[in-house]
Amino acid sequence: MKRLIACLLLIVLTAGYPAALAQEGPNPIPLVAKEALSPTPEGIYHYMLICLDQSEYAMRDTWVSNIRDKKWDTNTDGLILVTVNQNEGKVKLTSFIRDMLVLRPDGEYGRINNFLYANPTTGTGGWAWKNEKNDYEAIQALIDTVNSHFDLKIEKFIVMDFTQVQRIVDAVGGVDVELTDREARYLFRSLPLGSRETEPQLLEGSRGGVYHLSGTAAVIYMRIRKIETRPFLHADGTVHTDNQDYGRTYRDRVVLTTIAESLKDITLEQAGKLLDVIIANTLYTNMTSEDFASALSMAMALRGAPVENIRMPADGTKYWESGYANMATKEIDFLENREVLHDFLFGFAVVDDE
Repeated sequence: MKRLIACLLLIVLTAGYPAALAQEGPNPIPLVAKEALSPTPEGIYHYMLICLDQSEYAMRDTWVSNIRDKKWDTNTDGLILVTVNQNEGKVKLTSFIRDMLVLRPDGEYGRINNFLYANPTTGTGGWAWKNEKNDYEAIQALIDTVNSHFDLKIEKFIVMDFTQVQRIVDAVGGVDVELTDREARYLFRSLPLGSRETEPQLLEGSRGGVYHLSGTAAVIYMRIRKIETRPFLHADGTVHTDNQDYGRTYRDRVVLTTIAESLKDITLEQAGKLLDVIIANTLYTNMTSEDFASALSMAMALRGAPVENIRMPADGTKYWESGYANMATKEIDFLENREVLHDFLFGFAVVDDE
């Protein structure tokens, strides 16, 4: 009888236990107010590259029209911050995983890649637009969110889709990438039979190695998510592979780094032509012609400069899986990652208080 009473008491006391453990909301995110953001040190310039997960917005007018008509149905799966650090003579790439949980300016939590996507049935996921005055309101909200979460002052951005990335890679003559056996098999299956999009040509049974990839092959490589990368040196000093979103962000950085390294001997005339290709394949940007000219000047001055990269969340920092609001997301320790990112981007730079 005592055992029965004890069991009943245990059941009563623990009846609400699972519900008590269920996550009612994500951990608080320590945001930095816009007016309190740390100033960018002199000699350092940020440019956010935003790549849409679809290629159907090839025409800029259609893209802008879709913004006005609220017809978004795509994700910003490619999010890479390009930082030019003239103080150190380096170019630095920071990629952000697509399922990072953030607090949007409208007060709602969501994945960092969902600003342009809204579920037409539930109305959830995307940026809650207040008006239609600004064509790039959702993009600016994304930039503001990155700034408030990582204490940055990013102002300039470029938006493109993967078709346009493909054209830009072709404009630089393709990229050399070291593939694993599984990556080689994946590309072979993904490319049209007999395709000449790689050199050497990928065939049935091709093994891993260094391949020259066209724009088409490079984009397919960048989008690989369910295959592990080759082992590489991580920011925490360990050598291991990455997969899922971590692997995808690594491949994005590989292609961008390879492009930068291939342009070390580019002439001013060639750089001007490449810039024309980039501008022609930009869906939307807030950069002026003067901004592009300044970026071109810095690129020429830093030809052959080291290209360093990091991922947010960084290796060795705390981040964990979260199922908040029925979304597959990752919560991260923003304070810890903010410190790592600032050390990476700014190094010994001194900020002039004004």
